[in-house]
Amino acid sequence: MESVRSGAGTVLRYLTPLYALAVLLQIFFAGSGIFGLEEGDVVKEEGNALDLHRDFGWIISNPVALLVLLIALLWWPRNKRWLGLYVLLFVLMIVQSFLPEGGRWIAALHPVFAVVLLGLLGYLSYAWWRGREDLVGGRERDAVA
Repeated sequence: MESVRSGAGTVLRYLTPLYALAVLLQIFFAGSGIFGLEEGDVVKEEGNALDLHRDFGWIISNPVALLVLLIALLWWPRNKRWLGLYVLLFVLMIVQSFLPEGGRWIAALHPVFAVVLLGLLGYLSYAWWRGREDLVGGRERDAVA
């Protein structure tokens, strides 16, 4: 079981920064769709402008978020705080996918959540690559380093 945990930790070490990059790319797609609108177009009526943002967002907030959560559960770190951050990441990604469907004020939280997600992923990525002892402790550190 220790080899499964170690392998899952190694996967998370590389997957977490890639996930942060995907969120950053998602923010770019949103900007590209919004600023690519012609004058007078309305975002809700002109679906093509944000299709890439919507489709890519569905992929990273549903199946990929579930995959990251499953890998984090396989990893099962000694310090459960790190597992809690991955569970929080999963919950935030699911909530993030429903925010645009809310009213004006609820939907306005969508870009705010994107920044929070990017910050959380940046924190986790930094912790993995700086070799935090409580993140990659003991025998796991040797397997990841």
